[in-house]
Amino acid sequence: MRIIAAGFAALVLTLGFSSASRADELMAECMVTASEKMCQCIIARIPADQRANAILGLRKSNQSVSVSGNLLNPSNLSPQEMQGLNAVVAAQAYCM
Repeated sequence: MRIIAAGFAALVLTLGFSSASRADELMAECMVTASEKMCQCIIARIPADQRANAILGLRKSNQSVSVSGNLLNPSNLSPQEMQGLNAVVAAQAYCM
């Protein structure tokens, strides 16, 4: 029983650290184009299960703007990137 409890505790800690890591990564990508206050609001509105996709979408958008200076073409996004970017845009609209 102790082994099961120890394993469960390790799993919970691992999931907690990965969630915190995603929040930090999302904050870094968000702050490329927005203020810290805006990014904190956006991150608070994005569910944990959508954060990985939000990171992918923001990263792709940031790369597009930094390389060409043009906005991102949605037809170049994977379904995961599109879902993530949609979550960010919805959260951003709420935070304005």
